[in-house]
Amino acid sequence: MYPRDTTYLKSHFLYGEDFQYRKGILVIEDGIIKGFTGEHIREPVFHKGVVIPPLINAHTHIGDNIIKDIGINKTLDELVKPPHGLKHRFLNACSDEELINGMVDGLEELRNNGITHFCDFREGGLKGVNLLREAYSRYNREFPHPIILGRPTTNNREDLKNEIREILKVADGIGLSGCNEYSDEELKTIRKLDYKIFSIHANEHRGSIEYSKSTYGMSEIERIVDLKLHPTFIIHATYTTPYEAQLLREYNIPVVVCPRANASFNVGLPDIKNLLDNNVLVGLGTDNFMANSPSIFKEMDFIYKIYHIDPKEILKFSTINNCRILGLEGVGLIEEGYKGIFTFIRDCPSIRYSKNITASVITRCEKGDIVIYGGNDDKGSY
Repeated sequence: MYPRDTTYLKSHFLYGEDFQYRKGILVIEDGIIKGFTGEHIREPVFHKGVVIPPLINAHTHIGDNIIKDIGINKTLDELVKPPHGLKHRFLNACSDEELINGMVDGLEELRNNGITHFCDFREGGLKGVNLLREAYSRYNREFPHPIILGRPTTNNREDLKNEIREILKVADGIGLSGCNEYSDEELKTIRKLDYKIFSIHANEHRGSIEYSKSTYGMSEIERIVDLKLHPTFIIHATYTTPYEAQLLREYNIPVVVCPRANASFNVGLPDIKNLLDNNVLVGLGTDNFMANSPSIFKEMDFIYKIYHIDPKEILKFSTINNCRILGLEGVGLIEEGYKGIFTFIRDCPSIRYSKNITASVITRCEKGDIVIYGGNDDKGSY
């Protein structure tokens, strides 16, 4: 084998932002992709299958893994509206140890689905963030790496500022349930603090939009813009008018869509084509563990079958787009200068004989077809 700081990886690759299907030997030096080599390499690392960019899940709630499939056929508000939704009542009844064990299992499920990074909205203030940090510590693997957005539990202005400051000492940012839970002044107070990431759910269902319009005279997206909250990204945007999509583009606000969750909660489906037509940067997440598996493959397959968007565009949602949205530098493509972090597809019936490899990857692959390559804990299957 070659020294650890240089890896020669022989396989088939989805290379570059257009996911060009290339066969060759990829050179990785000190963890960075240097491109392909035409030299004869005596003992390259060989992967029989396809290497794709790392899959990123840009929106999860891993804490509710402990209450899978609770509240079937309940409305979204009955299930998840804080603080008295069914989800919150059941989670409050769980011990810390139960929650941590559930999150450890959730990390394993993310990893088995080929996901290298995920962005989690952690409820429960500082304690909620620390519970996920403890779960990740116990899991003791580099991947999947959590990007943790904490959520404050108080509304009093001074208490709110103090709580957020404490959360930001251990979290990557703040992730709010929605505008309707806060007054204008509270939202301004929250946003005055400095964040790496600030995100919020918006326009998730008709009821939340109607409440916002009747209370504040505008939709949640319009209010976000009007208050100059400048979120790093918003979640859902299930109901978004062409005008709102133009606002998102004008103010450079990406959207992370979660269509399977929207379908599961029976709130409708996001108009992804409207977002794309207005040049809004679109990412992809799976939302609540209690309602969905965290499989990005299932999410991509669902999108293709419902919307018939170009498979390469859909794969961008879950790779380079998610990385750009979350600020993951040097991750998200197999290209010179990017980090050598990949998702491996085994040589399996899902891709064998494919005439459109990207389409086969997003519509046929499942977690049994996957293994992660990259970082210090896993060197793929070869």
